[in-house]
Amino acid sequence: MREVKLLNDERLDDLEYEDLHIIQKPSLYCFSSDAVLLANLVRASKSDTIVDFGTGTGVIAILALVKTRAQKAIGVEIQETMAELARRNVELNELEDKITIINDDIKNIPNIIGKESVKVVCCNPPYFKKSAGETSDIPEISISRTESTCTLEDIIKSASSILKYSGKFYMIHKSERLAEVISSLVNNHLEPKKITLIYPKRSKQVDTFIVEAQKFGAPGLKIEDLVVYEENGEMTSQAKKLYNKA
Repeated sequence: MREVKLLNDERLDDLEYEDLHIIQKPSLYCFSSDAVLLANLVRASKSDTIVDFGTGTGVIAILALVKTRAQKAIGVEIQETMAELARRNVELNELEDKITIINDDIKNIPNIIGKESVKVVCCNPPYFKKSAGETSDIPEISISRTESTCTLEDIIKSASSILKYSGKFYMIHKSERLAEVISSLVNNHLEPKKITLIYPKRSKQVDTFIVEAQKFGAPGLKIEDLVVYEENGEMTSQAKKLYNKA
């Protein structure tokens, strides 16, 4: 890790994996545990390029690349301020030769990097529709939470467009939108292959899920559960293994 000079209202967070760190600006938008969960479930080979839609600070692109040992990663971020922060994080972790940050709209990506050009795409999208009322006075937070610049359909359509035949798409989303996600995936030639239902605690209801879909994949869906914390607040053995803490 390079020496870092933090600007006003910035902090340095330890990702607790191979000395990776992330600069975050709390007044804008900070990644949540959902991003880390998704990064831990992305699978890629050493020859693959991972494309991360809505990369924010770059945390998923960085973690997924390092954990999978993929050849390259591309982080796509529409917000200029967040894209610049992601670039700084790439430089901080000395990954400039492996990770590229593109400051553009997800809908434009097929024309930028090429259709059917990559094997892996992942996304931690805005969870709420514009009509859901989950807005913020801070534009960076509002764009990250609500579908103000792209919809669920936009994301899935662009992912399908850039994926090669049999390529994989990974996405985390709120459980109440599961049916909508599956419908959109199937309509865009992405066959759901595995859904991981995420329970914050054993006593809680499913909060989010991670779907793995394959372009032109054969039918056949596997459903798994992931309980993150025990009732006493300790991380479950299942989660520890996922986070490389077992």
